[in-house]
Amino acid sequence: MKNIWTSIKSLLVVFSYEDDEQLKLFRKSLDKMLNTSNVDRLIIIVNIPKEVDKNSLPPHFLIYYNSPNDYNFWGKLKDVQLEAELAREYDVLLWFGDTEQKIYSQIELATIQRRIIINKENPTFDLSLNAGSESPELMLNFVINTLKKITINE
Repeated sequence: MKNIWTSIKSLLVVFSYEDDEQLKLFRKSLDKMLNTSNVDRLIIIVNIPKEVDKNSLPPHFLIYYNSPNDYNFWGKLKDVQLEAELAREYDVLLWFGDTEQKIYSQIELATIQRRIIINKENPTFDLSLNAGSESPELMLNFVINTLKKITINE
């Protein structure tokens, strides 16, 4: 019997930027978690407020910083590289926090097998998990431990 966590090969993670410290902790926790996973393709979308300068944030080859400024007047994403990533298929989406982000409508159109939202409720997701914490490490550990308990037949 396989579980959801061990079956994930491609993962899309979305979370909202609060400050540099939270971003650093999230990246560190995510790195730790991925070192012991089967994930071989990962994209991380970090939603940032429009007043935050993307160029001031630490660059990372897996992270797309997404701002309300990244959309044209009609709501179309300007970042062609991110658009290409979203055209690919993903096993799992881990969405941390609020879906009131411009990127949400783009991700709704993406081909994703399992959509999981953490610390919020949304009927368009397959699973809602309440980590009971906003700490990146505790949230990620909770999510992984929960996904390891859910067996799947494939």
